[in-house]
Amino acid sequence: MAQKNKPPPSPDRSLPKSAQAKAQDDQVIATNNSSIVSKRSVEKLYYPDEPHFFRFFVKKFQRRAPLINRGYHFRMHAIDVLVRNFLRAPRKVGKKRKVVVNLGCGSDVLPWQCLTRYREDCAGVKFVDVDFADLMERKRAVVEGTEELMGVLTGVKGRGEVEKPVVWESEEYVQIGCDLRELGVLRGGLERVVEVEECEFLFVAEVSITYMEREGADGVVKWASGLGDAEFVLLEQILPEGEEHPFAATMLSHFRKLNTQLKSVRTYPTLQSQLERFSSKGWSSIQAWTLWQAWADGTFLNDEERRKLDEVEPFDEWEEFAIFGGHYCVIHAKTQPGEVKIAGTRDVSGHDRSWDALLPGRLSVQYDALSGQKGQRRFAAAMLLSLEDEINNQKGDIVVNTMGLGTKSRLQSCDIFSRGDHTRGMELAFGDGGPTTRMCHALADLGGDSGVLLTGGRAGPADVHKDCWVFNKKTSSWAKTHDLPVPLYRHSVTSLGQPGLALLAGGRGPTTDLFGDFLLFTPEAGWTSCEVVGEVRPLAVYGATLASRGVKNEGNGYFHGFFAGGIREGLIARQILTWELTISDGTKPTIKFKYPKGLDDFHHHTLERFGATAYWDGNTYKIIGGIVRDQILQHSMEVLQLDESNYVLSIRRTEYLSNNGDGLPPRPLLIGASAVPLSNGQFVVLGGGATCFSMGTFWNKGVYTFRPVEHTQDNSQTLPSSVSAWSHEKTIDIVPGERSIPLRPTSTVEGGTNAQVHIKAIPRIKLQSSKDFEDLLRKGQPAVLEGLDLGACASLWSLDYLAAQIGLDRQVVIHDSPTQSMNFTSKNFKYTTTTFSDFTQLLKSGSRLYLRALSSDKPSEKPASLDSDFPSIYPDFTLPPQLSAVHENLFSSVLRMSGPVNMWLHYDVMANVYCQISGSKRLILFPPADVTQLGFAPGASSSSIDVFATLANAPWELANTSPQEATLSPGDVLFLPPLWLHTATPTSDVSIAVNVFFRDLDGGVYAAGRDVYGNRDIAAYEKGRMDIGKIVDSFKKVPSEVREFYLLRLAEELKGRARG
Repeated sequence: MAQKNKPPPSPDRSLPKSAQAKAQDDQVIATNNSSIVSKRSVEKLYYPDEPHFFRFFVKKFQRRAPLINRGYHFRMHAIDVLVRNFLRAPRKVGKKRKVVVNLGCGSDVLPWQCLTRYREDCAGVKFVDVDFADLMERKRAVVEGTEELMGVLTGVKGRGEVEKPVVWESEEYVQIGCDLRELGVLRGGLERVVEVEECEFLFVAEVSITYMEREGADGVVKWASGLGDAEFVLLEQILPEGEEHPFAATMLSHFRKLNTQLKSVRTYPTLQSQLERFSSKGWSSIQAWTLWQAWADGTFLNDEERRKLDEVEPFDEWEEFAIFGGHYCVIHAKTQPGEVKIAGTRDVSGHDRSWDALLPGRLSVQYDALSGQKGQRRFAAAMLLSLEDEINNQKGDIVVNTMGLGTKSRLQSCDIFSRGDHTRGMELAFGDGGPTTRMCHALADLGGDSGVLLTGGRAGPADVHKDCWVFNKKTSSWAKTHDLPVPLYRHSVTSLGQPGLALLAGGRGPTTDLFGDFLLFTPEAGWTSCEVVGEVRPLAVYGATLASRGVKNEGNGYFHGFFAGGIREGLIARQILTWELTISDGTKPTIKFKYPKGLDDFHHHTLERFGATAYWDGNTYKIIGGIVRDQILQHSMEVLQLDESNYVLSIRRTEYLSNNGDGLPPRPLLIGASAVPLSNGQFVVLGGGATCFSMGTFWNKGVYTFRPVEHTQDNSQTLPSSVSAWSHEKTIDIVPGERSIPLRPTSTVEGGTNAQVHIKAIPRIKLQSSKDFEDLLRKGQPAVLEGLDLGACASLWSLDYLAAQIGLDRQVVIHDSPTQSMNFTSKNFKYTTTTFSDFTQLLKSGSRLYLRALSSDKPSEKPASLDSDFPSIYPDFTLPPQLSAVHENLFSSVLRMSGPVNMWLHYDVMANVYCQISGSKRLILFPPADVTQLGFAPGASSSSIDVFATLANAPWELANTSPQEATLSPGDVLFLPPLWLHTATPTSDVSIAVNVFFRDLDGGVYAAGRDVYGNRDIAAYEKGRMDIGKIVDSFKKVPSEVREFYLLRLAEELKGRARG
């Protein structure tokens, strides 16, 4: 039994602080503000039937992302369970009162939650909140001014009846204002409100004492153990895989930027070090969990409680939840005798010994860094292509990473990677048609000439796809194939090693139901359910590891492989199986599962994963990334090499070696990454990353190539020679109904079809003031304006929200197009009147629709105005002060919504700002001087030229133009000067924008009369066209040759004056 520690003698009054120390305290206090906003989000969503108390401390509700909500919910729940258990335990002999002390409480509402949830258990209990005096004064003011908080408290003392450091006192609840480093002051405060020797204490420190200097934090832990019968609940950050782990590095950087460094985490980075910390400071019984361990521990949640959490909101951020939970510990310590242990479901040290005993499998790692945000996408899927190089007359490999989640939204594009110079001159262009935006889909190379199979995926967790496509490597085109029987994402698909065949296992649909079937794909029959035979029945899971070894024993129709892990009911499933698939003509395929021999708990922990990539390389299974139960994957476990022989699985311990001997490259985060096998046991990893809870997003910033290291008989090793670096060639779109931009333009010669068009990027700028925008107006050049505050629309405007606010039965006129590219001249679309509700539903289904809102009052006479046409959503949209010139000269404000359709090439006479609210669009602009090159008929403001198709199929036709382009993401604002020709194509399923037109020329310049769209040409042009008619008429009586001669001379004179 540990020795009791006497409380140290300290002054009972706070000492004055320096300005620097006070500033540091204020920064720590500021962390409370973000935390309580997140807890308020949890309170409202997860506890709808309880009284809400955080709302009195949070002025405006902000719904947090599902990951933040789930993480904060479980943080709060873990503490709630341990506090509840303390309250319900019988009082110890000789103790008259229980006291719950919240150290560094901030605006937490633990006392009111307990008094509401566990009213009977709180009889005689006193809750004590402790934090800086300034914060406690603010909290007192809120409590005293809120009837709902005061209503559960009795025996409230007046301000003159309490003595510092006590700030506020009632029978059930006390506030003490002091610095936790001043333990004498804290002790004095407690003695003023309770008889310390007659009490048993529970101290709670939720991410609070870690901001203190380590000595001060340890002093609190030791001091608390000296108060007799006491318990301590600590929740704070740890570094189980060191500071180099991407989550850890992001977390430490976040707190460093806030100037609230975590000062204990380096001394106590693991659960074991936390056990030793508490054991050495007077605590006799200690249990330790990571939050990820606690999530699976019945102490905190049972299976039914976990299932019910999925009813709150759709959730699919398991990898990010796991690495967050793995970097936080929960310590429950008692001064009473008991065990000192890590309370999770596995003995870490035992597994580490098993890992060290394995035979090594060495891999060299080559890292090729990428610049900027190139290649940043996660939960994509990649394929390897071999294309002809027209310059070098040889084949070269490229990797195509398809769709997934980008830095701001899901992507309708692919990243193209190549290495060396072998792909220079190669052209990759996708033919018409292709899959829509998605993530968590699967790709499987069907072998031979069968192409690459893309299956399922999702937009949001409740918006799931069942369509499937085959990419033809020869024609570089997508073709629709047989749909899945049900929509699925996070399903596992593997090719079977025989051309055209693939196997699908598991997956999740738009509800929480799991898909428990196994499906065989053949090009002719599509998807066929396999009959499971034998005694072993696999669990229905999603995100499992599936790989095929190909044909078994060279027999036709017999295949075998490996299946493990996945998630089921919120936990990683405990299953490792081998399988045998039999395909016979005319009968239903059968699949039989077996348990491999010799499995122990180490195998289960290491092989059972969620979100990993797996394949057979001809010698071993490679299992790459994902998450495991209980802990963060150790670096050496992230890539597994697994041998199989006679149903025995043997794991090789991975050792990484630098390819060039200069040290290992930056550690990748193998979550949401795409892995593609190459030849000779090599594989490449690209993309990937994770949202690191509320602390930022980590992206892998390069391409990793892994290659096996050969061993010699004397156990020496030879590093493979360096290979050419991978580079990011281009990002190209998959847009149904159009061709995409080539990987690289073909080799050029002077003139003809080899002429090139050069597209410049429209500059991106940040406006600091309205003067900056006025300067931009004077320059007359387009720009993408970043970082502007457009109001609540940025977070509110979803299709469902707009339908609810505008009215389900509101009539709107939309463009309905049968093709991707609308053509105003040929009118290849029709105008359709429909309800706004039907319009939004059609957009969700991928219909080619476009809404350019018109005036609700007199659509043929008045310009559109968001405030009068859509008053219910108008307050959501604001023009920031930097754009005051727009507001002061406002002409119209237009709501624009579209599905997968292109807006035709046209120009606007008035300047305008295009504000992208939701979704994304790619726009190509041409300067006004290009009008003569782009097929604009006299007097017409629209052209029939399909710019995007021309760029893909005949780019030389635009060689004499000067295009500029930009892709707008939510929050971006494009400034379009007058007369700049422009066209747009969506890069997301749905786009929502507000287009604001304003007059930037003198009022007398514009033509008089009706102008609904803001593109009526100026008065001088309209008059000039009439004057041209008169001039031509004046030549009627002269011969045609003479008329042509002089009219052409006049035309040249006009050109000269236009440019003079």
